[in-house]
Amino acid sequence: MKTVKVIMTMVLAFAMTMTVSAQAFDKAHMKEIKKEVKKYEKEGWKVVPGSLSLTDQLTRSKKVELEEDVEGNPKWTVGVASSVGGVYDAARMQAMTLAKAELAALLSTNLTQKFEVGVNNESLPHAEAESKAKAIMAAKALSIDQKLGNPRVLFDAYRELPNGNVEVTLRVAVAQNKMDDILGELITASNDITN
Repeated sequence: MKTVKVIMTMVLAFAMTMTVSAQAFDKAHMKEIKKEVKKYEKEGWKVVPGSLSLTDQLTRSKKVELEEDVEGNPKWTVGVASSVGGVYDAARMQAMTLAKAELAALLSTNLTQKFEVGVNNESLPHAEAESKAKAIMAAKALSIDQKLGNPRVLFDAYRELPNGNVEVTLRVAVAQNKMDDILGELITASNDITN
């Protein structure tokens, strides 16, 4: 009986700790999220019927952006993009393409940094490292887009512009470990290209 009480006490203490940490997030970030929602609503942004509200999407987005692994590194890489089109679907597709391009640009930056530091134990000047990274990214552009696949959509809103067009803004995320895997493949490809 004592063991059951001790276990129940531990479970209850753990549950209370989790609740307190969730409340800390809410108190610390909800004010910021509410301001952002007001700004979006004032500017005429809406969500597609049937999807989460602006508040829920921004809350989810903030939580994902703040997620960390056990080492304290971000779990997700986030890309943000906006696009204007004649209809919602066209603008959204273009915004998704731009968000994925931003993620690919982050990969290119990371690849350049790896070359500067010296992937093969040889340090390269910035210009040469950047040139090498650009050549590899150009050679692998299609496969990078395919490897990124469909990123997780964190925030999706649209507004109708006075000229009749539709502007869509997206915030998407790809797991950091997936980005690291793609970066590893690019480094391996660079060794194949340079050798």
